[in-house]
Amino acid sequence: MGKALSIVALVFGIIGIATSLISFIPTPFVILWYVPVTTSVVGIICGGIGIKMDDSPGLAITGLVLGSVGLIIWILFVVIYFLF
Repeated sequence: MGKALSIVALVFGIIGIATSLISFIPTPFVILWYVPVTTSVVGIICGGIGIKMDDSPGLAITGLVLGSVGLIIWILFVVIYFLF
C-alpha cells in the first residue's frame, strides 16, 4: 500500500506543478484556479503517508516536494495576480 501511495503522490505532484504553471493563462474557466491546489494537496498528503508506510520512500519524498512546490508556485501567482 505504501508503494501505491508513493506513486500517487508523485503523479499528483507532477500534475500540481504543471497545472499551477498553466492555470493563469487567460481563460473563462475559473475552475482552473482550484485544480492546482487540489492536486498539490493530494500529492502532499499521499507523500506524507507514503513516507511512513514505504520501505524506500524516495517516490513519496519526491511527490511531497513536487506538491509543495506546485502549491508555492500557485500561491505566488495568486499574490502577483491580485497585486497587479
